[in-house]
Amino acid sequence: MRAVRASGDGGVAVVDVDAHAPAHATDPVRVRVGSSGICASDLHLAAWNLPVTLGHEFAGVLDDGTPVAVQPSSWCGACDRCLAGETHLCRNGASRLHGVSVDGGLADEVIVDRSCLVPLPAGLDVSAGALVEPLAVGVHAVHRAGAEPGDRMLVIGAGSIGLAVVAAARAAGLDVDLVARHAHQRAAGDLLGASARRGEEYGVVVDAAGTQGSLDDAVARVRPGGAIVVVATYWEPVSIGTAVLTKEARVVPAAMYGHHHGEREFDAAAALLAARPEVAGALVHHRFGLDEAPEAFRVAGDRTTGAIKVLLEP
Repeated sequence: MRAVRASGDGGVAVVDVDAHAPAHATDPVRVRVGSSGICASDLHLAAWNLPVTLGHEFAGVLDDGTPVAVQPSSWCGACDRCLAGETHLCRNGASRLHGVSVDGGLADEVIVDRSCLVPLPAGLDVSAGALVEPLAVGVHAVHRAGAEPGDRMLVIGAGSIGLAVVAAARAAGLDVDLVARHAHQRAAGDLLGASARRGEEYGVVVDAAGTQGSLDDAVARVRPGGAIVVVATYWEPVSIGTAVLTKEARVVPAAMYGHHHGEREFDAAAALLAARPEVAGALVHHRFGLDEAPEAFRVAGDRTTGAIKVLLEP
């Protein structure tokens, strides 16, 4: 089968590999991939030359035709965090993550453990199913923020994750202001119900950009006692000044997804995507075939192309 892997020169190549069940899978299931997203982290992972198929945002169909999204992370069920109900903090999770430590979904097919499957709600096509994963990140971020309906949130950064936070926050009844760098990102934010206004301060500020400047802006905008929710990855070290201390603001990382009030956040994201089809329209402007992966990665890394979420469709 075809799969997208690091080419060794910082890019990617489409190669022929066999599909293998990950070692941790106790009930392996084959998923024929229908859509797979390129995350900003995939651009970095390609440069790391990892010996696995890339892609942690994907959806497809089972052999019986059931359409599913795939939660790329799984948990061991035996460590202290799993036993405490914090499965998203599983101590062994990093070794079980599709697209990072085991083969991911930028391929014709992938074998996953049945526990990773999330049936797609009626009306949600697999062509949009790859968006369930980034939207689950947004759902988790809103839960971590602890905001109440009617609160106003500021999201700094309008890539796919920042926009996913906007969609999840609006669905939760929050008013959202969005800082977007590019016109096409601003337009996507408008479609999702975000405002371009900039208030003086906010109870919750979300850093979805991952730079020193965005973090400084978040610290400046958060109210005393508020929360700075970090959904971005800081690929370079950043510093936090004394303002965080004097404001006693909480810095709240929100990297993955788990359960909230007994509901799997991945399921909540799938339901939200089905209920709000405009999310797919706002985020996805570029689709490529699997053989076009090198060009798809180039487009995903160049914001001047108007790309927000680039999907590959085997």
